[in-house]
Amino acid sequence: MIYVALEEGEFDGLISNLDSVIKSIKDEKIQKFRWFQEKALDIKNKRLFDYAILHIDKSIIIIAALIDFIFNTINGEEKKSRYYFPLIIRKNILSDDYLTTYQESNYLAVVYDAVDDVEYIRCLDRILKDGKDVKFKSGGRLKPYMLLSHDIYSSERLNNKSSNSLTLLNKNEIVKTFRRMVHGMNPDLEMTYMLRKYGFLNVQDIRGYFLYVDKDNNIYTLSMFAEYIDNIADMWQYTQDYLRNFISKYDGSDCLNYIYKNCGDYISEVNDISAMIANMHIKLSSIAEENFGVISPKESDVNDLVNQIISNLNLLFKYIGSGEYSGEIEYMIKDILENKDFLFDSISNIKDLVPYFGKYLRCHGDLHLEQLLKTENGYILIDFEGEPTKSISERSRHLSPLKDVAGMIRSFNYAAYSQYFEYKESGKGDLDIEKIENLLSVWATVITKSFIENYVNIINSNKKDLIPDLDHLSAILALFKLDKAIFEAIYEVNNRPSWFKIPLKGIIECIEEFKKKSYLEVYYG
Repeated sequence: MIYVALEEGEFDGLISNLDSVIKSIKDEKIQKFRWFQEKALDIKNKRLFDYAILHIDKSIIIIAALIDFIFNTINGEEKKSRYYFPLIIRKNILSDDYLTTYQESNYLAVVYDAVDDVEYIRCLDRILKDGKDVKFKSGGRLKPYMLLSHDIYSSERLNNKSSNSLTLLNKNEIVKTFRRMVHGMNPDLEMTYMLRKYGFLNVQDIRGYFLYVDKDNNIYTLSMFAEYIDNIADMWQYTQDYLRNFISKYDGSDCLNYIYKNCGDYISEVNDISAMIANMHIKLSSIAEENFGVISPKESDVNDLVNQIISNLNLLFKYIGSGEYSGEIEYMIKDILENKDFLFDSISNIKDLVPYFGKYLRCHGDLHLEQLLKTENGYILIDFEGEPTKSISERSRHLSPLKDVAGMIRSFNYAAYSQYFEYKESGKGDLDIEKIENLLSVWATVITKSFIENYVNIINSNKKDLIPDLDHLSAILALFKLDKAIFEAIYEVNNRPSWFKIPLKGIIECIEEFKKKSYLEVYYG
């Protein structure tokens, strides 16, 4: 295995024309990848920024390529995004999912995305174990970091009739590739590593990771070797299956009695999950390392949050004003618009509650049911990356733990309405659709109440200053729920209008919460 640039040998001519090879990849092949974030923009150009040869022999060459994609935005401005694009180039066609081909005089080079190729994974594994930097053409380098000196295995005793014992070993690892290059240590790697280091075991173990270090010593996280979590399902899928069965047995009786009679097991799981999230926040608050621990939010922190919400709300109103709506959606929009001034005043008046916000700390930042894996032994939290379109510094900011709480609350609401839409569209149910909607809406309320109460009790029993006191908790939590619901509404109105109802309902619920007497006392004395 060779880890540095070398003579092209069997691939004579291809490396010197690598930029042309990159340009020959059709745009539609790039845009079909889920990780490619600029699907809505036209690719104006593709440029090879930097590369390193990771391996070369007579039949294949493995290249770590950094590619700049140039776009024209809807405003006519030029935008550039850089992606990590590992390539494996072969002299034979293994499958028809190749990216492009390059004809040399004596062979045809076939270019594939390397991330799922076992040769590329073996190559990374060897580089990680070897521990030596790999030089890039520009003077940058691929820098491996080994955290565990052993591979991550699971073992299973095989039932057999042999006189000896047979044990099956499985290498329980995944390689996560961070495609879009953003300056800094990726929060998914940083948060997962720190939580594990300080004894919080409801996250993956990490064996090692790779950074790209440019010639000015700026770092970019490229990939990591992490533990594969054998799981029953993520909690979104598990909840969908649970609710599907829950609805199928509903006889139209009083929904609250039906929920408490039939959902005890799920409520117990929700309490376990809320306890895990509370313990994660407590653990994160106790990590005394750079960029961790707790801080008291400043007035400017809350002002930034309020201004962001107001800006997004204005954007939502702009989208609403340019559309045409009917039926229930029209009435919901009318309700929101009638309370527009009150809503803006309520958001702005939150600024007066800075002393009651609790503490800010590193949080998950994008927590919802899909980020929880249900296993035979409990739950695992995954994907601490945050919003990939934002900078690392933004995703690494200290936040209120209520942001994570609000994310879970909104996720329960989405889970309920996902099943409502499925039931409605199937046309197979015997019960009136309004009864099903009411059942699922009450279910979400019951689950949310249980989640919040258990979370708050655990925090208050261990580190009560992390969150607002009980007099101010509901108002501040409503602000974070509103922030999430507005973000959801902007997405749905542009991408999935049939689900626009879900966040609109969430916004209306926040308005109603702001109108309660206790909140009015907070805002108006």
